[in-house]
Amino acid sequence: MRQCLIYNKSLKFSRAIYGILLFIAVLLHSQWLVLVVAILTILGAFSLKLNPFYQLHILLYKKKGAPASKELGELNFVAAATGILLLIGFAFLYYNKFVDFAWIYLLVVDLMIFLACFVGFCVATLMYVFFRKIFLKPGN
Repeated sequence: MRQCLIYNKSLKFSRAIYGILLFIAVLLHSQWLVLVVAILTILGAFSLKLNPFYQLHILLYKKKGAPASKELGELNFVAAATGILLLIGFAFLYYNKFVDFAWIYLLVVDLMIFLACFVGFCVATLMYVFFRKIFLKPGN
């Protein structure tokens, strides 16, 4: 698979900002802030150059640490999965379906974002590895 160089601290920083923004959205009951976070996260799935908080952290702290090699597909899958989960929560809120459940659901997604950011345990990465083992034949 294609590899890319990534700054882990910048990735953690961007995830932390998304987690904080989502937490603020839940506290304020702002469905539009949920949508903004979802869009920004999905943009990051297309390219890390479209992830504004990752780019800001690199710009401010470029000299600190060397980039690590990571699989590009994994990064894209994690960002897309997070964005889709956020869009599902936004859809529940926008259409006034299960509103209380939607806010709880978004808190759980926020917890998963913080878990990936601070602990390093990412559920979407585990899903990516699982799907890759199922759908890719050995030797590919």
